Amino acid sequence: MFPAVDVRSPERKLDVSVSRQGLPALHIACLYGQLATVQLLLESELEWINSSDDQGRRPVHMVLSFLSSPNTSLCLRYLLEHGADVNITTDSGSTPLHLAASEGLLDCTEILVQAGADVSAKDSVGHAPLDLARIWCRREVARYLKSCMWQKDKEKELQERKLVQALYSDLVDMVKLEKLSKKTLTDEKIAEWANNKGFPLLKDFTPRASVSKYHTQCLVSDQNSSNPKQAKHPLEHQPGGPQEDGASTKQPPVSSSRPWTLFMGLQQEKPPIVPDLRDSVSVWRDSSSRQPQYTTKWDSTPRPAPDLPLDVLKRVLFPRAFPSRIASHQHFEPQDILEVQHRGYPQSQSSSPWTEVAMHLAELLEPGHY
Repeated sequence: MFPAVDVRSPERKLDVSVSRQGLPALHIACLYGQLATVQLLLESELEWINSSDDQGRRPVHMVLSFLSSPNTSLCLRYLLEHGADVNITTDSGSTPLHLAASEGLLDCTEILVQAGADVSAKDSVGHAPLDLARIWCRREVARYLKSCMWQKDKEKELQERKLVQALYSDLVDMVKLEKLSKKTLTDEKIAEWANNKGFPLLKDFTPRASVSKYHTQCLVSDQNSSNPKQAKHPLEHQPGGPQEDGASTKQPPVSSSRPWTLFMGLQQEKPPIVPDLRDSVSVWRDSSSRQPQYTTKWDSTPRPAPDLPLDVLKRVLFPRAFPSRIASHQHFEPQDILEVQHRGYPQSQSSSPWTEVAMHLAELLEPGHY
């Protein structure tokens, strides 16, 4: 047992000599959970908060022991509030979270995680806090740390997905610019050829509006202006028509600036057309660094891609290679739940019900969990 720190009242002089084992007074006070002594020591010398012993242990490491009970969490919270480094390591690479996990201190583990402790930190052996909790059979702490690591991985994946979406938009813009440059070059070649042959420049016959399939008599504005005799209103006077009685007035001419369009109820949704980058972009994982990389056909230099699995990268960069099962809401069809294939359900209808029970037990009672 280490000697307690001598607090001499009323002068409040502190005996801060080092013990026989080489532990400073603050370390001993934290080891035995003497909260009042810890407060007095830090009030006199706050720079001791991250002082080290000969093994690289700090006060925040010493307090995470069964000897500091029942003031373990109180002392830990006090140290963190006064500037203790939550991720500081010992000479063996152990963080305070490693010690809390190995000791099974769930409340201290929660305090450290909320204070910003790195749940994926590795010690000199390569163990994370979750590994130590499993080694020492601290099941509650292991469940909590596993949930924290899952949340951290999902947040990281979300940030990486945002990066790959930005990369996809940039690559699409590059492909469009490349196609536009090729089209401009083709137009220049055609114009040069026409000039050499003495031909007039070719007119762009691209229609400014599409003709509705429900009105075959609707013409493009250019065609209407070039041949105005063909642009007749469908209700205009015709021989033998209903206007021969002379009672009706002549309809005003209809403007031919744009074709008619007729909407018949709900139009069928069309899936958005996305560019296919498979011919322009290549994605792979580097064998040495294990970092995803990509190249383009206009730039053969390998460049780093967001740190995601290759299948996720390909789904984002090559959406046409992985079409959605439901392109629009009109493709959704309800299905009876009894007809849905269940996991572990026997295929034959004549199977015994005990077969289904056995298959479910094989899925639930996985080896090594019990």
